[in-house]
Amino acid sequence: MSPLFALALKLLRKTLIILTTSLSICFSPMVVSAQKTVDVASGNVNALSPAFFNVVGGEPFVMVKFAKVVEGSPYFKEQWMRGNVIVNGGQQYAGIDLKLDLYDNEVHFRGQKGIEMVATTVIQKIILADTIDQQLHTFINGDFLNANTRIRGWYELLSEGDALLLKKFNKQLREFKPYGSATIEQTIMTSLRYYILFNNKLTEVKKLKEIVELLTDKRQDLSQFIANNNLSGKSERDFVMVINYYNGIE
Repeated sequence: MSPLFALALKLLRKTLIILTTSLSICFSPMVVSAQKTVDVASGNVNALSPAFFNVVGGEPFVMVKFAKVVEGSPYFKEQWMRGNVIVNGGQQYAGIDLKLDLYDNEVHFRGQKGIEMVATTVIQKIILADTIDQQLHTFINGDFLNANTRIRGWYELLSEGDALLLKKFNKQLREFKPYGSATIEQTIMTSLRYYILFNNKLTEVKKLKEIVELLTDKRQDLSQFIANNNLSGKSERDFVMVINYYNGIE
């Protein structure tokens, strides 16, 4: 590869920043954007918001707790992801390099000098762009869900409308000492739970029939939709289809 071509490729990669759709953000009541497919190579550039570093405080990340992890991850994704940050009050900052720690429920960002920082300012919502699966992933801080009861942590928004479908990643850290070894190793196990936020109540759902029983105003429509589409509830897609259908019923 010639030096000139390498330089051009480097500049191209720098400009391949993530498209984030136009957002209308209001948190009382909560109005949020669900996971959407996005063409990250469409040429739409979401430039970095320099003011972010003056508004959001942070402290350097010290990787001590997870230094012995041999399997699993505390993060939504291990790699840095370009994204948007919405702080208390609704102000949005774009084009920030982010990681979401779902074990300690912390937001990491790459500082101006490239140092990994842990946000100390309260963040309401983040939107992460995945260049591999070509999707935007929206996460809401549970403290800002308009619910009578809530579980601390970050929830991924899968569907929005009169009913919100949310996914929570539960991370469990286990330590063990392999046979014949003096060194302790760690694994992080991830389990998923799904919740419906409806009429200010957050309810965990494990089966499609539980959704039908919860959304009683459209019970017959939902039951018919599930039967017509042969939905078993064994996949996340089934849950998303049902809630999208519910939110689309006039």
